[in-house]
Amino acid sequence: MVFIILAGGGSAWLYVNYIRPPKAAALKNSSPEKKKQHDNDIFVPLKESVITLSDAEGADRYMLLALTMVAEDEEAAKKIQADEPLYQSIILTALADMKYEQIRALKVGEIKSLLSAALSRELKKRATPGPYSDMLIGKLVFQ
Repeated sequence: MVFIILAGGGSAWLYVNYIRPPKAAALKNSSPEKKKQHDNDIFVPLKESVITLSDAEGADRYMLLALTMVAEDEEAAKKIQADEPLYQSIILTALADMKYEQIRALKVGEIKSLLSAALSRELKKRATPGPYSDMLIGKLVFQ
C-alpha cells in the first residue's frame, strides 16, 4: 500500500516538474509583446476567383477561392489593392494548369503554401516585394 502511494506521488511529482510545460513558458507564448505585433494588421480581401480545372476524363470542374492578404499598415494595404490584378493572375496561373484531382487531394494548408510559393516566386521575378505579411484562405469550394 505504501509503495502504491509513493509510486503515485512520484509519478505526479515527475509530471508536474518535468513532463508538463511550465506555466511561465505558456504565458510567455501569449505575452502582450506578441499580441502587439498583430494589433495593427489590416485585412485586405481579394475578389473571389473562379478557376476552371479539368478532371481525369477531360470534363470541366470549378474551384471558388477567396483570399485575404494581411498588411501591416495602410500603405501596404493600398499597395495590395493596387496590385490585386497581378495577384489574381499569379494565383490563376498557378492553379489552372493543375488537374482537379491533384488540387482536390491537397489540404487547405497545402493549397495556401502552393499559392504563397507561386506569389513569392513571381514577385521575385518582377523585383516587386510583396507588401503582405500573410495570406488567408477565407473560402474554398470545389464543384
